[in-house]
Amino acid sequence: MSSNKPFYFKQFTIYDHSSTMKVNTDGVLLGALVPNNNYRNILEIGCGAGYISIMLAQTNINANIVAIDIDKYSIEQVNYNFRNCKWSNRLAAYNISLEKFALVTNQNFDLIVSNPPFYLEDYKSINTKNYIAKHTTYMNFSNFLSSASHLLTQNGKLWIIISFNSYNTLIKIARDYYLFPSKQINIIPRVNKNISRIVLCLEKKLIFPVETKSLTIRNEDLSYTNEFLELTRDFLIL
Repeated sequence: MSSNKPFYFKQFTIYDHSSTMKVNTDGVLLGALVPNNNYRNILEIGCGAGYISIMLAQTNINANIVAIDIDKYSIEQVNYNFRNCKWSNRLAAYNISLEKFALVTNQNFDLIVSNPPFYLEDYKSINTKNYIAKHTTYMNFSNFLSSASHLLTQNGKLWIIISFNSYNTLIKIARDYYLFPSKQINIIPRVNKNISRIVLCLEKKLIFPVETKSLTIRNEDLSYTNEFLELTRDFLIL
């Protein structure tokens, strides 16, 4: 590995300098908000540096976790991160597209997680790895939901984090593949600000009412809120 500075979690270390998806608050929120339901088979789609998968390995002690990404440098990095964490025997990463993976695997998953392309509209062609990783040119969102639905067990759950502006579009597309929201956490970046992100759980059954709550990350003085500190206390060094 190079000397690039790593990101230190409480129980593991992440190198992300070669990854298209760096350690960020969105991914940490997703990893921390997924409840421990004794999942056995977990898939992360678009794993980047792999820290969400490791977070889930930490909280789901009986789970085997597969992480996939189409960027070979990200997979090289995630494999390094996996090998050097205490849950390495339950983690595997593959350089493969979701569509191809759905075709070749015989496995179904009771939990799928993804920090997918945020921007479902107003795409502008900017040729940088990080920007492309956040846009639907890299992964058609309809194909994403179709493949995820195919890979889920009948009672499985798909947890994702999306932009607030993408919510209505995603819900509409998800219905086409018989995926419906069961839980929704509205993410507010700072006190008195508007919702910026939504963490969403989708299932293969219609659930009403949808369990909805909000989480605010920072106070007005930019310090972390007590709810964010409590949520991430097993993971982050703050």
